[in-house]
Amino acid sequence: MPDLLDPATLDLASDPELGPLLAAHPDITALRYRDGERLVIEGEASQDLFIVRKGSLMVEKALPDGTLRPLAQLECSLDAPVIIGEMAYFGAQQRTATVRAVGSCQVLHLKPSHLDAIMAGFPGLTRILCRQFTTRLKEANEDLRDLRARLDLAAERRMAEPDELLFTTGDRADTLFQLVMGSIRVEEGAQGRVLKPEDLPGGFFDLEAYLRQSLHRTTVRAAESCFLGVIGGDRREAFLRGYPSLVLAILASPRQSREPSPGSGISP
Repeated sequence: MPDLLDPATLDLASDPELGPLLAAHPDITALRYRDGERLVIEGEASQDLFIVRKGSLMVEKALPDGTLRPLAQLECSLDAPVIIGEMAYFGAQQRTATVRAVGSCQVLHLKPSHLDAIMAGFPGLTRILCRQFTTRLKEANEDLRDLRARLDLAAERRMAEPDELLFTTGDRADTLFQLVMGSIRVEEGAQGRVLKPEDLPGGFFDLEAYLRQSLHRTTVRAAESCFLGVIGGDRREAFLRGYPSLVLAILASPRQSREPSPGSGISP
């Protein structure tokens, strides 16, 4: 638990904004957090805020396995205090990250009503809030851009002419084809089968080889004029994110020699 501090020991009277703020709102609590103590915890529901005047902070995000990934380390000083928890005030229902002290930190603990007072009469602190809010929006936009890039299959559109060769047995499956219109002929030796988009899961063919980064075990040609989607090998992660059920079903199937059947999408 943080230590309770006497505000009179913080020399806030000379601060042009924090001094008047504490004088107007004596219920603001002064605290000292020790090394490793957490100011906010990811996932908790709280709208309390903290003005950190001195010390360092580590911002961390939980990974699926429960470990914490460091996002940023913040340095706080009398000339450059940091406000923590403002996103909860602006509508976040839960804390989006954990913030812990690195070393000893001097902190003012505020309630949501105090932020209203800051924005009404303390322009310096309001500027800090605005800068931090702008930074949060920029980070959110960057995260969304990165997410879109990971989810984007970047599929090319291509027309294939009748009897055009798409790949042969033994070729490495570095490209995934999706049959949108037309039909393909899957060949193995002298035997072959014509498949249409409805015969393939999502229109994808030889998906197993693509996911496993292995070799094609059949030869595939366009049986007629075809409209295809073409996805590169560098988009496997995006494909997994976009089609998780399909990927799990394919990878869970034992690899064995078998003749393709309508709906399987797996070459023999």
